[in-house]
This record gives sequence, structure tokens and C-alpha cells, in this order.
Amino acid sequence: MILSDIRGFVSTLAVITTVLQFLSGTLVCKQYVSNRTTAEASPLPFLFGIVSSGLWLLYGLTKHDDKIVLVNIIGVTLMTSYTVVFYIYTFKKSSLLKQIIIMVCFILFVIGYLFVEEDNEELLCRLGLLACSLTLMTIAAPMSKLIYVLKVKSTECLPFPMILMSFFVSSLWFLYGVIEEDSYLIVPNFIGGVLALMQLSLFVIYPSTPASPSLLKSIIA
Repeated sequence: MILSDIRGFVSTLAVITTVLQFLSGTLVCKQYVSNRTTAEASPLPFLFGIVSSGLWLLYGLTKHDDKIVLVNIIGVTLMTSYTVVFYIYTFKKSSLLKQIIIMVCFILFVIGYLFVEEDNEELLCRLGLLACSLTLMTIAAPMSKLIYVLKVKSTECLPFPMILMSFFVSSLWFLYGVIEEDSYLIVPNFIGGVLALMQLSLFVIYPSTPASPSLLKSIIA
């Protein structure tokens, strides 16, 4: 059986797992609601998720790929919802608000570019490169807490469900990219799978239980 024979199966599975990945954010947000705080968690996975999904949506529309369009409409909707929940429970609202403004300005800039670029191939190329970059940033976003994790020896602040799903999703979109011979899908999803695997290894090394108060106090001091 050659890869093209399983194209439909792989693309459908990639869409389903991607939607499940987006939905895994509900587990993270549920924890925020239960704790009434986001603690030291970072909003970057959600913010990068919005921008990444938005760029892939534009890429899918330009390429006329219904699978990419469908999954990223869902992605933008869910990631925006998670960001709202994060804003409600974070104690760093002003910082998050600044990040949101930057994100909105960037998206508006890209949308404006769509109306002035007449070369469809050039547009597809640049959207692909941007989408690749944001996908990698989305997957690597939890790594922004790497130093904190190493200091407190706890992975409590890392969104395990989202990282685990990132690994499966990257693997499937990588395979779909190989079938479609689309380097914009192959490269970021290969690297993304490796990054997600590195993050998952932290959960093997360190527990997901909260760090001891004495250790946190010594770090802050």
C-alpha cells in the first residue's frame, strides 16, 4: 500500500486528533477555574494557538484545502475561548492585555497583506512560512517555563494534555504533509513532534504535583 492510498484516512485522523488537541485546553482551563487562578502558567500556548490557527486558516483558504480550513476555524474559536478564561483568572491582566493587542495587530496586518498581494503563489509561500513559524512557537510555548520547572522540580505549570496531543497531532500532520508533498506541513510538524516529545520527557523526570512551599520561597528570595 502506498501513502496516497491512505490519504483520506490520514487526513481525517489528523483533523479529529487536532480538534481533540484543541479540546484538551478545556482540561487546562478547568484546572484554572477549580483553583480560581492560573498561578504561574503562561498564556502563550493559547495566544500562539490563535495566531497559528488563524494563519493556517488563511493558508487553507488560499490553497483551497477544506481539511485545513475546517480544523482551524475550530481552533481559532476554541483558543479564543481559552484566552478569555485565562484572562479572567490570571493576576497578570495588564501583561496579558498587551500581548493580546500585539496579537490582534499582527493578525490585522496579515489580513491587510492578503488584499494587496496579487501573486497567489507568493502569497501561499509567505503564509506557509508564517504558519510554520507560529506552529513551532505554539508547540514550544510551554518551554518558556522550562527554567522554572527545573528550579522547582515540578511540571505543575505545564499543560500536559495539550503537550501530549501536540505530539500526536504533529505526527499525523507530518505524515499528511509527506503524502501531499507539502514542505510547509512536513518541516514544522517534524520539528514540533520532537519538541513535544522533549516536553513530555519532563513529566517523566519531574512530578506534576505542586512544588514545596519552602522551595518556592527560596526561589523567590
